Amino acid sequence: MLIKQPFLTGFFLFIILCNSFCNVAGDTVVEGPPISGWIPRETDIDRSEIPKNIMVVNSLEGWSHIRYTLTIGNVLADRDSVDIRYQKDIVYGDYDLTAAADLIGRQARSFNETFLKLKKISEELVKPDLFICSAVYNEACFDVAWAMKKPSIGVATIFVGGVHSPYKSEPIFMPGCKVSMEHESFWQRFICEMFIPFRFLWKLDPVFKKFNELRVSMGLPSQRTTFDYWKNSLFLVDNFFGVEIAHPLPPNCQASLFKVDIGPLFPDYFPPLTPDLEQFITAHKRTMFVALGTHIYLTPENNMKLLQSLVETVENDIVDGVIWSLGKTNKDEFEPSITLSNGRTISTLDVLNNKYPNVHITSYAPQFTILNHTNVKVFLSHVGSGSIYESLYTGTPILALPISLDQPSNADKLVLAGVALRLNKYNLQVSEVLDKAERLQKNETIQLNVKRLKTLAMINSKRKYRAADLVEFVLQVSAWSPTNEFNEGWLYKEWVPPKNRMGFIKGNYLDVYATAIGIVVGIFAVLIWGVIKIGKLIYGGLFKSRGDKTKND
Repeated sequence: MLIKQPFLTGFFLFIILCNSFCNVAGDTVVEGPPISGWIPRETDIDRSEIPKNIMVVNSLEGWSHIRYTLTIGNVLADRDSVDIRYQKDIVYGDYDLTAAADLIGRQARSFNETFLKLKKISEELVKPDLFICSAVYNEACFDVAWAMKKPSIGVATIFVGGVHSPYKSEPIFMPGCKVSMEHESFWQRFICEMFIPFRFLWKLDPVFKKFNELRVSMGLPSQRTTFDYWKNSLFLVDNFFGVEIAHPLPPNCQASLFKVDIGPLFPDYFPPLTPDLEQFITAHKRTMFVALGTHIYLTPENNMKLLQSLVETVENDIVDGVIWSLGKTNKDEFEPSITLSNGRTISTLDVLNNKYPNVHITSYAPQFTILNHTNVKVFLSHVGSGSIYESLYTGTPILALPISLDQPSNADKLVLAGVALRLNKYNLQVSEVLDKAERLQKNETIQLNVKRLKTLAMINSKRKYRAADLVEFVLQVSAWSPTNEFNEGWLYKEWVPPKNRMGFIKGNYLDVYATAIGIVVGIFAVLIWGVIKIGKLIYGGLFKSRGDKTKND
């Protein structure tokens, strides 16, 4: 004990000092120096030389598709260091490989007009020093940035084309593959690694070639695939591990492309509840909120099944209230009446017009504010990225009804994370909705997982400031280029690992490993040769001695 005493004394002294100076044991932040006379370090950068103009170009409409760019832009605007301008190019369409090829083809047909219009706005109105481009169907933004010799930053909620991790995939690009291949059979892993990616490229290659010919005819650089637009760019991903399958993230992902996870991105303030919504939620202690996104439409049959399910969750006391944000869904698409499982019939119009007491139908709903209310217990969602993050941040378990695009893979990720249960739009059953809505509230494992992900979402939501810092870095460094021209090698040189400059063989140390293997194989070959040689000598000696003995006999 006498030997350990100095250590214990020092340990407790360390805790006391940390608590006094660093405030590790308390919840408050120390504003002033811990000791009078200490000099604070400078935490803010000099913005006097940072160029001011940023142009943000979004390719899809709707809050969920502009949320992340607006959030980063607001942080930058609050710093009074930049002037943010926004331009939207609206794109519609469902997604599968065939539809993707058709949509890219339509993009190609309108590319000339879109590119020239965006270039004119950029040169005559905004005169940007940097472009922030949402990555989905937004080739013109990256091309205008290249044509004007300005840096571009890509932003999206998922990232494909950078780091390759064979144990994860994005079903939106690899149909039939799981988001995590951890529990898949050898055959399934083999198919998804060796065949499915080539099917994707083969399907879209003709469209890429036609698109590329058009771009080259306008004096733009040739691109092999749409992913080439993101090379030599900083890429900000509105995502975080917990929703995203964990995988390695080196500073440089592939071919001079720099990916940084900065999600989930949220504004600091949200609109309040309307008086009707506040009154309804306050009166219902176990409310289920239903919202299926801006652009998502159910079939009339599924609309009726869902409406019946919502009524029956109340009738069976699974929840005591339901709010459904219909969005753009037309009330005329519903049948006149609903027949419940017990045979009772109620008027559909009564429910849609809020004459049914425990179901509230609305065309507008401040989603985050609703989910943040303690009385909201379940969120039935299409699981778009924005809805996922708001649900996780507020600690609300999710009943996922994915419809298209990235939503099926989002639902799989949430189920793997243990915070959601999934419904099937092709076989939507009332009994399944009731069962899973009840399980989400009562299953202790799901509730614990929701708390875990809520903590991660809240911690990671602070990364929007890092995103703004990186944007400012790109702006500032681009202005310091020694040649006074846009130079990607200069711009991102701190993030380029030596591997990229060493070539494939040298950068992956294949020459070293091949030499090491050759040496090991050579040593083993010599040893085996020696053993065989010695064996032959021994065997030859024994055989000879026996032969001599036989002759003597």
